[in-house]
Amino acid sequence: MPDRTVLLILAGPAGVGKSTLCDRLVTTVPNFERVVTATTRPPRIGETHAKDYHFLTESEFDDKLAAGDFLEWATVHRKYRYGTLKSAVLDRLAHVNLVANVDVQGVRSIRAAADTLPMLRQKLVTIFVAPDSLDVLKERLQGRGPINEDELTRRLQSAEFELAERNSYDYVIHSRSKEQDFRALLDYWEQARKRL
Repeated sequence: MPDRTVLLILAGPAGVGKSTLCDRLVTTVPNFERVVTATTRPPRIGETHAKDYHFLTESEFDDKLAAGDFLEWATVHRKYRYGTLKSAVLDRLAHVNLVANVDVQGVRSIRAAADTLPMLRQKLVTIFVAPDSLDVLKERLQGRGPINEDELTRRLQSAEFELAERNSYDYVIHSRSKEQDFRALLDYWEQARKRL
């Protein structure tokens, strides 16, 4: 039902499986789409504008910032900017359920934007995906492929900061297996729809 659509925002440390959950939700549940975010980084081979990202030049990004077109944005690794355009959410949310993978600072910005956008406030559901422990997270990060010690330390420090905010979310998935995490996500989605 379009009037019961929701915007699910998943946040949590790198390596807990947020992207996997988003992808599975979109491929498994009808009427679910992933929010297409914007970036200033160049497209990688096989990536398509408006499907994978809205690829913007630095000046296009600046123009959209000046116009107040972003719900949230950030510079990642001091190199490229990423952000969620209002239009990518509000134009679609009336018709479909949306899911997005956003960092904790981005969630704060989206919540602040929701204070002035009634439709967003009404449909916003935040879910934090938390690892069992930092040791488990460290194993997952190392299992994703080569990672140098400095990068691993940086990601674990970020994870500690992010974990401190988990209780401010509507729901928390305590990550275990991919299957258990996905079942929890579906349960929370159903609870959120009933709450609406």
